[in-house]
Formats: sequence, structure tokens, C-alpha cells
Amino acid sequence: MSAPAFRFPSAVPADALPSPSVASGVVTRLRWDDCDRSQYIADHLDGLQPAVVLGAIDHWPSREKWTPQFFKDCYGALEVTIDGRAWRLAELIDRIVASTPEHPAPYLRNQPLGRWPRELLADVSPLPRCIRPNYLESPLFPARGSQISLELYIGGAGAAFPMLHYDFRHMHAFLMQIHGTKEYVVFAPDQERYLYPRPGIEGNKSSIPDIENVDRARFPLYAHAKGMRFLLNAGETLFVPGGWWHTARILTTSITVSVNGASAGNWVQYRRDYCAGIAQWSPIKAGVVNAYLALLGALLSIFET
Repeated sequence: MSAPAFRFPSAVPADALPSPSVASGVVTRLRWDDCDRSQYIADHLDGLQPAVVLGAIDHWPSREKWTPQFFKDCYGALEVTIDGRAWRLAELIDRIVASTPEHPAPYLRNQPLGRWPRELLADVSPLPRCIRPNYLESPLFPARGSQISLELYIGGAGAAFPMLHYDFRHMHAFLMQIHGTKEYVVFAPDQERYLYPRPGIEGNKSSIPDIENVDRARFPLYAHAKGMRFLLNAGETLFVPGGWWHTARILTTSITVSVNGASAGNWVQYRRDYCAGIAQWSPIKAGVVNAYLALLGALLSIFET
């Protein structure tokens, strides 16, 4: 039996949101074929403003091929792991299709697509132009191998990403919705003081377990947080700038692919985080790499349009 379809308005005023969620503002929505690419880069990638881009992945074969049944029929024997438990993919897909908000199925998330059968990569190629410029694709990057990673997410109605967070190293996130509908909530970096970041190296994750059911006594400042709540539908790409807090819940059976990025807008924060990891074992090397990445960013910015 198919999971029930849930529909929410694409943007609603704060006083209409399910308590205790607090959200305001409307996310920019634009059609890729109609937008000015230079303006898109200036306003969003460099201006660090989120956007929902329509039509950017229309060329992907996955848009026609990828459904839960496709994965069950073609890859059902694969074994996947969710929160430490192994599942045969066919069994998991059955659970996902039958998922409801009252009894959500386990959410298969953050699966490196490069570890799945290689033919799947052809279904999401080439990557959409709206993710570029992406400095992490540069062959001049000092680390070996690609710094970007395609990740796969398959989930059912009622499932949710387990935490409010911003992406590792302040990287941009591009979330490409292939099948189904999700609801996202995003908060700008200036709202961080209301979102209770975890201490230490997990500072990009919120201590709030569930932003839809917040303990106001434990997290009183969350009542002041202002963000945006909106839908991401099949065929749409969500750009979440580096440092923006976000999380999602699934409204209908969903398949998503994500990729991270860096450009002029988040490059300073990215190289700071990247070099901080190196500094833990070699401060001298961290200084050299930081200087090199600063020069690389200046060079790549010349060609980013």
C-alpha cells in the first residue's frame, strides 16, 4: 500500500506553522533555463542565499528511471546499513513504501553513490550547471582524489533527517530531488545562537533532538529562531549555502541525491576548517596549505562566471 501523500504550502507565515516550529520568509525559486547565470552566482553561491532551482536536472536519466520499485527490482539483493543495522535493500524498500508518519520506515541516508553499482552514476550525469563554480572540482586542489561526493537518500513518508545541522567544513549543499517530496526547514548562520550547537568538533550539529517537538524549558532560545520552511518536489534542486542550518522530513516516498561544493562565498570558511584539521598534527603544514588555498581561491574566482 502506498504511503499517504502529505501537502504543505510552499511558504507559510510563522503563526501558521505547527508549534513549536518558528519560520518566516520565502525561499527564492527560479527556473534554470530562464535565469541569468552570473546573477545566480552573485545572489546565491557568492551571496550565500538559498534557492530552489527548477529544471536543472531534467537531463538526468534517473528522473525517469529511479523509483523505489526500480531499486527493489535491480538492486534488491544489496545489503545496506542504517544506524548499525543491516538491511537487504528489497526488504527496506518494502518498508519505505509502506511508511507512514505514525510508523516511519528507517531512512537510508548519506550513502556514497560511488560505492554502489557504477551504472547508477551514469543516471545522474552530468552534474547540473547550477552547482558550479565548485572549487572542490579543481585539479589544483592539494588533496588527492575528488573532494566532492555524490550521496544517495531513500526514505518513506514520516521519516526525517536525524538532526538540524550545517554541512561539514561549511560546504555548500546541493540537494537534487529525483522522486517524491520533502519539506525543508533552513536557518541563516545569524540564527545559530538560538539553535544550541553541540560543543567541540560537533559544533555544526544542533543539540535539539527534534525541531518539531522542542522542549521549551531545555531550549528556550529556539522560540526566537527565524528561518524558512518550504517544499522540495521531484525535479527540483535545493541550494543550501555553507553555514546555513537545515533539516528535512519526508512527505512522500523520496529519492534524493546530494553533492557538496565550495566557491567564493564560502571559501574562507572552508579553507579555515580544512586547515584546522591539518593543524592538529602539523601546524606548519596547515599554514602552508592555508596560504596555497587562499591563492587558489583568488585564481579560481577570476574564472567563476
